[in-house]
Amino acid sequence: MTLGLISPEMLLSTLPTIAAPIPSIAQFNNQRSIPRLKPRRRSLLKFKIPGIRGSRNLEAGAARGKCSPQIISAVLPPKPAAIAANQIPVELTISERPTFFVNVPQTSAKEAGFLLWNEDGEEILDKTLSVTATQGILSYTLPADFSGLEVGKKYRWRFSLLCDQTGGDRSADPVASGWIERVEPSATITKQLQTATNKQRVLIYAENGYWHDTLKALADLRAANPNDLTLLRDWDDLLLSVGLEEIANRPLIPLNAVTASN
Repeated sequence: MTLGLISPEMLLSTLPTIAAPIPSIAQFNNQRSIPRLKPRRRSLLKFKIPGIRGSRNLEAGAARGKCSPQIISAVLPPKPAAIAANQIPVELTISERPTFFVNVPQTSAKEAGFLLWNEDGEEILDKTLSVTATQGILSYTLPADFSGLEVGKKYRWRFSLLCDQTGGDRSADPVASGWIERVEPSATITKQLQTATNKQRVLIYAENGYWHDTLKALADLRAANPNDLTLLRDWDDLLLSVGLEEIANRPLIPLNAVTASN
């Protein structure tokens, strides 16, 4: 609710003759302890979903397993309406080593696996990650020892909880996956990013459809400023804009590799 201006004549008409002096408009606006007088901040941060078409051969999915009674899922925006039913959207990034986010409602797993393939199906990255929480939005950033995504190339990624740490049957592992493509930003966007603050970069990424970059930039800001309520509201607004508001209050948990093979 937005607090409107109230004229002194209107206030006088409702007060008894022995009333105390009428407070000023500024004093009314400073009464932050009364929730109903506090206007809700207008949602500003919204993600612009690009209409990117994927190959008919692309695959993605999510599943539950023995160490997670609920389905885990990649934290991604909804599929654009223009994409056919047999096609999978490809998210855009301008980062060589983007960060991937997965919602894990509950798990007893102590480790996770991250795999990355190029468009030809060749495995180019295999990491085992240490899972230190039973639930939350888990994230993994491609490491410094990885050569990086190439501009104009599509990649498939898969995150799985390792239910059997002895390396046995992997068919029961919960899995989340998606596709990503690194693109070259335009000269205009590059110039904007060069002079932007960290908060402004979040808006630039969101406006231009760089989902992984938007999430990463905002998650980093939240980690560096845990008491900044505006960042928390921006996070809520961002997830709300793509229909993911149900997971907005989950903790953000970065994962680190414990073993690796490239």
